[in-house]
Amino acid sequence: MNALRGFWPLWCRDIGSASFIGMAVIFVLVFVPIALLLKRPEEAGFMLAFSMIGLSTAIAWQRNRLHAAEWALVNPGFVALVRGHARFLLGAAIGVTLLAWLLLDVPLGYGGLALLLGALFVRLCMYRPGSFYLSMIAFFSLILIEPLLGTVPVLNIVSLPLALLVWLWLDRRLWGSVWQKDAVSIYCNGMTTGGFFLPSWRWLSFTRSVDARLFPLSYFGGPAINAALVLMPVLVLLVSLLLKLKGSEISFIHLWVQFTVMMSAMIHWTRAMRWRSTDPLLMLPVFAGWQDFCQHFYRAQLRFLWLTGLSITLSSFISVTLFDLPLWIWPLAVLATLWGSALSLAFGVFCKTSLHTTALMLLMIFPLVTVDVAVRLSEKGSQDPLQWLAINGVLVPVALLLMYITRGRLPRN
Repeated sequence: MNALRGFWPLWCRDIGSASFIGMAVIFVLVFVPIALLLKRPEEAGFMLAFSMIGLSTAIAWQRNRLHAAEWALVNPGFVALVRGHARFLLGAAIGVTLLAWLLLDVPLGYGGLALLLGALFVRLCMYRPGSFYLSMIAFFSLILIEPLLGTVPVLNIVSLPLALLVWLWLDRRLWGSVWQKDAVSIYCNGMTTGGFFLPSWRWLSFTRSVDARLFPLSYFGGPAINAALVLMPVLVLLVSLLLKLKGSEISFIHLWVQFTVMMSAMIHWTRAMRWRSTDPLLMLPVFAGWQDFCQHFYRAQLRFLWLTGLSITLSSFISVTLFDLPLWIWPLAVLATLWGSALSLAFGVFCKTSLHTTALMLLMIFPLVTVDVAVRLSEKGSQDPLQWLAINGVLVPVALLLMYITRGRLPRN
């Protein structure tokens, strides 16, 4: 246990790494068991892979922080301490992957390929610290694991040993104590944005008008969350076509619902990360004080919810059409996403710490399970569409009412 000395303050009190570790823990302890209860081991593997990328991102964050500060020069043993913590997380990730395979029959390739992708991401961050901004792409790339394993089954066997070798190779090169100028700006930006934004690439310029309409909410989330919602239907189309080419009849529409709801939770995750820069924002002449700022934020949340509804409407239509699902699943997925996102926005205003935002992620469970169970029952022919639609239709105004009630409860610091 001496090897874990200092782990809690270094990794769990730093809101950057704590957010990614908390996300990883939630997906392993909550979403993996839920997927198994729903008898979907492949989806449990996907949730496990999501957790592996979360741990890899936390390691990349700590490595970047190490090279952004002078602690390694002041305390020669500090590098070895952080390195030991990273090894522990890597060992835990491999152990969880093996246990899920041996005890729960979760395909081994999900954890193995995710750890390989995580190693590549950390290597890119080592070579160029600005690559940390690509963390969202790493998370969304996990959607391709399922069709990849179906196309190349041998990856289920070789991916984990290969990932272990790559991480061992990486460990010998990762912890050099050379101070990096770029790492400083990445760390400072990460402390104010959560690291959850993309570089200002030209092909993302289309989000500028959306960002302007969603201000001040877009000040916290940046273009990445808006771009994710806008591009979600394209991603759904590509993945669905790959699944159809492989011969799969699983639409994964409930996962698209989960991802879309997660974007609403990410808004308050980045807001909690950027609380230090809220006061300078209030100096803008567009706000007449804190309560006026809260009203602007509430109206921006409503516009964001409209964008969310448009995104899931297109995404669910693609899934329902390509996989020949009953037509009533389409409005059901839209309604479940709307009330799930509205609840995330309503309760998200209370979030102050990474623990709060991690707990907020649990709200994704309810719309996820709702859509998945509805699809299963429709496949068996035992369903009452009107009842499903009525219940979810009632939940939408209830969630909107909660958004209205909590509109002035944003924490000042």
